[in-house]
Amino acid sequence: MKFRTYTKEDSASVHDIFAQYWTDSEFIEELNEELEKADFWVAEDGGEVIAIAGVRPSPPHLGSKTSLELYIIAVKQQGTGVGSQLLEYVEAQIPEEYSELVLYSPETHKSSWGFYERNGFESMGIIKDPEDGHPGMLLRKVIR
Repeated sequence: MKFRTYTKEDSASVHDIFAQYWTDSEFIEELNEELEKADFWVAEDGGEVIAIAGVRPSPPHLGSKTSLELYIIAVKQQGTGVGSQLLEYVEAQIPEEYSELVLYSPETHKSSWGFYERNGFESMGIIKDPEDGHPGMLLRKVIR
């Protein structure tokens, strides 16, 4: 398995992975916009993109100046360890000025909370997303 920076050539494979998790066209459009702005990396196996992860500056309601938001992590097949390996790779790519990762995971994705906790994230409690008011878990991981 190989980890590398996302390129536009990966877009079809990445969109297939996104489609496994999200059907909301508005959110898919946001994901596509973020692919152009944020930092994304992929896991590739045998020339096939099998996972994607991205970070972006933390919005004020999630973190501080020394935190980045783990914006997305999605794998083609869960339970294989690929997500954990990709997350470890991503953490190694984060510039030194950042000391933590934060993320908001809505209650609709409650099944992913265990993944984050197994990978060193600490639950900071339930918050409401300021954009849509939906409740979800705020998670934080100190990386340095």
